[in-house]
Amino acid sequence: MLIAVFLFLHVMGAIVAFGPTFVFPIIGAASHREPQHAHFGAVLAEIVEKRLVLPFALLQGVTGVAIILLKGISLTDNRWLGVGTALYLVAIVSSVLVQAPAVVRMVELTATPPGPGGPPAELLATAARLKRGGILLLVLLVLIVILMVTKPF
Repeated sequence: MLIAVFLFLHVMGAIVAFGPTFVFPIIGAASHREPQHAHFGAVLAEIVEKRLVLPFALLQGVTGVAIILLKGISLTDNRWLGVGTALYLVAIVSSVLVQAPAVVRMVELTATPPGPGGPPAELLATAARLKRGGILLLVLLVLIVILMVTKPF
């Protein structure tokens, strides 16, 4: 029964944590098309990241470890799980140390409308960094899901 509870929390946590991340590229593209709304897009992304994505992504680690311990799963015998765990750690570290600070900076940069010369170079560089990091995180997420579902090795 306890394993079922942790498995439920793990699956629901994945849906809540990672489902919204597929909207971030849409928010970014809309903000690029309509720069007058870029600050709203940046604030929205920051709120979703801080209140849903990061807390529930961290919950994934807790529930995942609980399931491994409760079931007595060996990472040596289940290499797919070891690889998935390593990819998860890379994603979490990247999210916390790279993406989250870049989102905070984007909120700051979009707080005032751009001048007549257009958006500052730092804003464009931050947007590009967020886009690259977002692509990396989505690729990692898809790889992790493939590993968790197919258990290939």
